[in-house]
Amino acid sequence: MKFNDTAPVMPATLGGPPWLDKLADNATMEATVFLRPLEGKENIRHMINAAREIYEFQDFIYKGDLGDNFFFESYRSSVQGKPIEAMVMVHMNEKGEADSLVINHRPIDAAVLFSKLMHEKVKDRFGDEYLLKP
Repeated sequence: MKFNDTAPVMPATLGGPPWLDKLADNATMEATVFLRPLEGKENIRHMINAAREIYEFQDFIYKGDLGDNFFFESYRSSVQGKPIEAMVMVHMNEKGEADSLVINHRPIDAAVLFSKLMHEKVKDRFGDEYLLKP
């Protein structure tokens, strides 16, 4: 059984993830679809907003605080009709800012497709440093 199939879908909400507006200036983001970590608040915002345009939908299974210093979200989606799932773990620093996040996309064939689609979307800003070329 897939991880996201073990819980019901949450009601839809508008807007981006709640931690996106709380990014620290020096935040870092690592992801299955990246070739290397991404650094900086504005770079992360740009990448997340581009990703949200590629997802055909986002059905959240869970999103919320885990203890005092972590936020977790899990969702399913599809890209070009291919199912994809993601888990996002965000570390919150002592100021309440999101300073580090990790995104695990699966399965790998969907993650590879997603990385290539993201490259096409953000190549003018990031070139070939972070994502797979189509």
